[in-house]
Order: sequence, then C-alpha cells, then structure tokens
Amino acid sequence: MRLLRPDLIRHEVAPRDADWFARSRIKQFARFPWLVGDAARGLFALWLLMPAPDIVIVLTLASLIVVWLGELILRRALATPIADTEWRLTQIRCFLLLRGLVWALIAGAMVRYAGPNIGIVVSFSLGALLFDLLFMLSLPVTGLAAGTMLVLGMAAGLLGVPGANAGVLALVTLGMVAALRFALFNLYYLFATRQLRTRRLGTANETIRSLLSQYDEHGADALVEVDREGQLVRPSPRLCELLGKQDGELQGTPISNLFEPGRDRSALLAAISRRHQFRNMLVPLRIRGERHWWSISGCAVLDAEGQEEGFRCFAQDVTEQRANEERIRIMAMRDNLTGLVNRAIFTDRLAEVLAGCSSDAQAGVLFLDLDSFKLVNDTYGHAAGDTVLIEAARRLEGLLGPNMLAARLGGDEFAVLAWDVTAPEVLTDLGKAVVVELSKPIVRDDMILPCGASVGLALAPEHGEDGVTLLRAADLALYEAKSRGRGVSVLFHPQLLRDLQERRELEMNLRVALERGEFEVWYQPLLDIASRRTVGYEALLRWNHPKRGIVEPSQFIPLAEEAGLIANIGEWALREALSEAATWHEELTIAVNVSPAQMRGEALLGQVVSALANSGVAPERLELEITETLLMEDCEMHLRTLHRLRALGVRIALDDFGTGYSSLNYLRRFPFDKLKVDRSFVSDIVEETESGAIVETVLNLARKFDMKTTAEGIESEAQLAKLNAMGCSQAQGFLFDRPLPPRMIPAAHRKAGGRMPRLQMA
Repeated sequence: MRLLRPDLIRHEVAPRDADWFARSRIKQFARFPWLVGDAARGLFALWLLMPAPDIVIVLTLASLIVVWLGELILRRALATPIADTEWRLTQIRCFLLLRGLVWALIAGAMVRYAGPNIGIVVSFSLGALLFDLLFMLSLPVTGLAAGTMLVLGMAAGLLGVPGANAGVLALVTLGMVAALRFALFNLYYLFATRQLRTRRLGTANETIRSLLSQYDEHGADALVEVDREGQLVRPSPRLCELLGKQDGELQGTPISNLFEPGRDRSALLAAISRRHQFRNMLVPLRIRGERHWWSISGCAVLDAEGQEEGFRCFAQDVTEQRANEERIRIMAMRDNLTGLVNRAIFTDRLAEVLAGCSSDAQAGVLFLDLDSFKLVNDTYGHAAGDTVLIEAARRLEGLLGPNMLAARLGGDEFAVLAWDVTAPEVLTDLGKAVVVELSKPIVRDDMILPCGASVGLALAPEHGEDGVTLLRAADLALYEAKSRGRGVSVLFHPQLLRDLQERRELEMNLRVALERGEFEVWYQPLLDIASRRTVGYEALLRWNHPKRGIVEPSQFIPLAEEAGLIANIGEWALREALSEAATWHEELTIAVNVSPAQMRGEALLGQVVSALANSGVAPERLELEITETLLMEDCEMHLRTLHRLRALGVRIALDDFGTGYSSLNYLRRFPFDKLKVDRSFVSDIVEETESGAIVETVLNLARKFDMKTTAEGIESEAQLAKLNAMGCSQAQGFLFDRPLPPRMIPAAHRKAGGRMPRLQMA
C-alpha cells in the first residue's frame, strides 16, 4: 500500500532549507507538554504497581526519576540556541530511545502485577502510546522504535499472565507495531508536507513583496496594503507620493478615509471585507483639494502559515484617462461642427419628454433644413457650407427658450425640441422666427452667402404620442413647406398625412407604369413668330393612369425623381420622341427635356447616341432642354457632357432662363443654342412692367451670343405681337395649340409613307 511505503518519510529538502527543516522538527517536538504528561503518567503507574514487590516499586521510581531528570535537562537544552541542529536531533533521539526503554519495562511490570486491573493497565498503556505518537511525529523512525519497545514490554508482561497464548500475543504485537508505523509515517508525511509548502509560500511571498516594492518604486501604480481590520500597513513610497503624505501619516489609517463617500467606495470596502479578488474598480478621492479617480485591483494576502493576513491592492491614477473618456462621451453626444446635440441624444431626450407629456403642458418638434445649402456648397465650396451650418446653428440657439433643445440631425437638417409648451402659438411663433432669422444672408470674407430655411412643426400628444410618429408629422409639415416654395413654416395637419398616403399610392403605381405601357409622349408645337409656321415640337410626358386618367407631369415628375425612376422614364421618353420625330419632315425639330438624374455619369451620352441611331433622326433635329438647377448639381461634369453632345450635332437649350441664380454665368461658360424665356415673364409682358424689361434684356443677350429664343406660355395675340416687336425667334403656348397626342399631329407634318401612330387614350 502507498501509505506504508518508506518514501512517506523521505522529502526532498533544498540544501539551503535543511537547517530550517531540522529546526521545524525540533520545534514540533518541543511544542507538546510531555514533561507534565510523563509526571502524571508515572504517578498513575506507581499507583497501579502497589501490589508489586517493593524492589519493583523502587526500581520503577528510580527509572522515572532518571527520565524526569533527562527531560528537564533536554528542556533546558532546547531553550538554548544551537548552530548544529543535527546534533540536537541526535540528543532528542537518544533521549526518546532511553525513555521508550524505561516505559517498556514499566509497562511490562504493570501488566505482570495488575491482577484483576489488567484491563485498566492495558487501556492506560495504549493511551500512553497514542500520546507518544503525537509528540514524536516529527521523528517517525525514533518514535516507531520507542513505540515498538512499549508494545514489546506489554507483550512480555502478558506472557507472565496465567492462560496467556503466545501466538495470539505475537499477532497482536505485530498488528500494533504495523498500526504504529502506519500512524507515525502518515502523520510525519502530513507534517513535513505542510511545513515545506508553508516554507515555499513564505519564500514566494517575500519574493513577491520584493518585486512589488521595486515595481512601486519604478512603476506608475501604487502598492496599497491593508491588514485584517482594513488599515494601511507599510505605505509604499509611490502611495505616499500620490497622496502627498509621509508614510507615518498613512500607517494605520483606515483605507476608507482615503476615498470619497459614496457607492464606489462602498463597493470597494465590501470587496475587501469579503476577501474577493477584483480588478479595475474605479473610486474617486480628493488630493490637495482636486478630485482624482483611481483604478484599483486587489486580492487577499496569505501569511507563512497560509492564513489571510490582509489585502493587497494596486492603485493607478486614471484621472486624465477618465477626463479623456468624458470628453469622448460629450463628443459622441454633440455634433462636432456646430456643437449642437446629435440625432441620438435628441431622440433620447424626445422620448423622455413625451413620457412625461400631459394635456396641460404639450411638447413640440420643429424640423428644418436650409434652402440654399446645396447651392452654397456647389458654388462656393464646402468651407463656405460649413460656415453656413455653424452660423445657422448659432442663430437657432439664440432663438431658444428655457425649455428648448436644438440638434443637428445631419447634413443641413436641424431640429428643435420644446417641452412644457402652454399654447400652440409658442411653437408656431418660434417657427416663424426661425424662418425670419435664417433668411438673413451670411457674410463670409468678401462673400454674401444665401441661407434661408423651411420649417415643419408638430405638437404632442395631438400629432403623435411617440417619437417616431411625432417626427414623421414634423417631417410631413417640412415637406409641405418646401412644396409651397420654401422659406415658410407649416404646422402639421391630418390632411398632410392623407396627402402622403396618396403620394405613396401614386408612387407604387408609378413603379409599374413604365412596364405596363401607361406613359405617353404628347407634343406641343413650336412656331416661328415671323412666319407663324410650325418648326418643331416639344415632347411632353403624360401618364395615362388606369383609374385617374391623365396625370399631369407636375404631379408625378417630382415623385419619379424622389423614387429614383426618372432616369428610366426619361430614357424611354427620349427614344419614344425620336421614334415619333422620325415620321416627320426633316425640317421639324424635336425638343426633349432632360432631368438631373439622366445627366449623372456618362449614361446620357450613350442613350442619345443609341436613340438617334435606332430612329435615324439627324442629331441636328434633336434639341435637349436643361435647367439651371441641373447645372448647379455638378457643373463641371455636366458641362463636359453637354460639350460632347453638342459635338455630335445635338442642340442644347437653357430652359426657364432668368428664374435661377447664375444664368449669366452659365451663358459665359457654355454656348447654348437657345434660351427659353419662362412663362412667368411672358404673362404680363403687355403691361408696362419689369417683366417686359427683363424679356427685352434676355432677347438682347441671346442676339449678342448668337442664340435663338423661345417664349413659353403665349396665350394672346397681344403677347405675340409684343414679343415679335422685341425680336423673339420662336413661341409656344395655348394661343397656337395645346400639347397633342401623336395621332393629332397634322398629316402635313409627316413624311409620305410614315408610320401610323399608335392609338392611345387621351
């Protein structure tokens, strides 16, 4: 069996620890009160030997006196330090063997003369044997020898008892010796193992303490040690430096006194009291009147006996790191450019406000975006655009009351949240004030930058009880404000939602209209004013809705642009118009409107080339009409595309001339073939108004740049006569004809044998 092997008493002890281990064995031996025990044991033995002959009693008493004197001498020797521990162990071994022999003889005599007290004697002897096991466990071999002597003495005494069986006594003796060996060897194994492990733990603790001391001197962290009562012990130099105190001031100070009262300190003290290991616990404290933050990690500390003696922590000053994290947190809440709160914070605050909203105190939301922001960005650059955003945010904040919060949601979109609103007029007045304030131009260096804003308003809980619904209502009101011409403030009303639903339904129908063949191209004649002869047609798109009938372009074109469908629809209209123009006489031109979406990238050039090739129409007969708005989006790229189209022979007309911001600038940068005068200037041209002067100026410019001119929206002979007198080249309008479906184009304008137009519902 493993527990009977000799290796139980053989332990590898490092040479440097040999003396320490020997002293540990001596200390263990000296720990037990064997002198007192032997005195009591001897008196009891003399009492049991009273029936024995006098000579036996005298010899027993003499032997006990020798043992007691030897024990006294050894006890005094143990109290005196000695360098040679092995010699001391030899002395102890010799004494134990002598003592074992004496007690073996006494035990044999007690058994021999016990008489009827034989049971008491045997029990007493076994108890004495167990006592010897305890105080001889650090010297197992010597203890085994002494114990074996005692067992043999008892066996010898029993042989003298009448009726004793020698064989049984021999077996019992062997069993007791084996049990004695088993017990001593295992007790020694436990003793030696514990001593050596404790020694290694103590050595490791000293090593760790030395390393920690060096780390404390040279590292950024401070070593903090507390005892079982939570008081500082051995304050490290780094800790004293961080706190600005001497070690004498800190020694014995409760660790709780270092930190500010609060939840963080309570959590730290609870972890220390429970002896739980923890990491990176943040705790605030005051140092020289300033608030600092320490990150503390700690674990329990064991002494050389393996018992907890306190707690060891590492403290790192993370004040600067925490300040940086706070700055990052604030940056995450704020828009970097304007300093307003961002969308996430605005949405969270809106949810909080709506949760506490009541009928007595309403809340409101303003949605606004800047009307001219894209123009500023494209014309003056992004730096100018940033200036507009910053100034708009500043002006917006200047209009806010005490219960209001402004946010930049992204791009040129802003929002204002107002709570505890006592009357709707508070919100509507704010919306009007925002429009007025942001309509003022912004001066930057030598530039005057346009601003302007459209505003949508919504009230809670009337227009929405949750954030999503309320924001959608404000967004719909903003959409309505833009559709009214921008620069206005609109309060949400339920009809806007119904209009939205109608637009969404129309948009869904629009997505399938092209593949269902619901689009048509109608044609409005273009006349030469001098001869009143038709010189061409303008292609105008119509949607023949299966339920609504003919839908005007003003209704579905904006929807198509929003839905991203206008490019495909525009390409289809171009091909359809050229296919129709192929049936006309060669002198008739065809004008087709081009949307901004068609101009993006290089797609338009390829579409025009393909449509011309498929239709067989000469490029000179095709006239593409563009607006100033299209050029504003990406002027350089669009101008390159227009130059390539013009190189093919396609003519380019600038539509709605005079209604934009930079008409003259575009005339200088691109040689248009034609200018189209917007109907807004033609409507009151007969009266002596500024419109007449503007039209005359446009016509003079066109002649100077060698461009043709077309006046739109002519409805009377007086208007036509006025334009003719001013020198306008061409005209179109209801005076001559409305837009016509293909089947109504006069046969005189078609080639002989031209294709029959498809019959379509008007």
